Amino acid sequence: MRRILFLWLVVGVFFFGPRAVLAEPVTGATDRRPQMVLPALGEEVPLTRIKEICAYYGLNELWRKIERDPPVRPFKSDGCTGWFDDWRGVSLYPSGFLHDLKYWAGYPGEDVERLVADAELMIDVARLLGSTAMAETMFHGVRMGGSEKLNASFSWGFGRKPVEGSVAKPAAMVSGHGVPQ
Repeated sequence: MRRILFLWLVVGVFFFGPRAVLAEPVTGATDRRPQMVLPALGEEVPLTRIKEICAYYGLNELWRKIERDPPVRPFKSDGCTGWFDDWRGVSLYPSGFLHDLKYWAGYPGEDVERLVADAELMIDVARLLGSTAMAETMFHGVRMGGSEKLNASFSWGFGRKPVEGSVAKPAAMVSGHGVPQ
């Protein structure tokens, strides 16, 4: 974990200079969407709660994707993977949580959807901090570190990786799962 954090710091300094990782939040910077109490870091989130979260944040397309074909692994967020969940008194956890949710539900090969999820993370963080430097650093970090090709526990589509000892089912067989309406 420390290696990942160190790598992200080095990348931030390399791409944006030393002030990029020391960005100050701007007074009065606010998140434009209302906040809700999200599940705690590492808490397993049931599909009924995921549905509520998607509805609250207007992630209707994401919920339809999950409802149509729920990932085989339960959802747990680790926040801003290998990064700060709180920066100078500003919680980045909601942005990281929603980004994790999108990564969890992703399918292999969805390059455009992954790019959109990463860009939305960058925009959320920029709005929270009132600055683009940290947001751009995080964007470059997730672009490098979140590729499904790395097959990490947090890579794109991590919820769809087969659970050890189980047989992966084609999407057509899974789509009828009883997800609460």
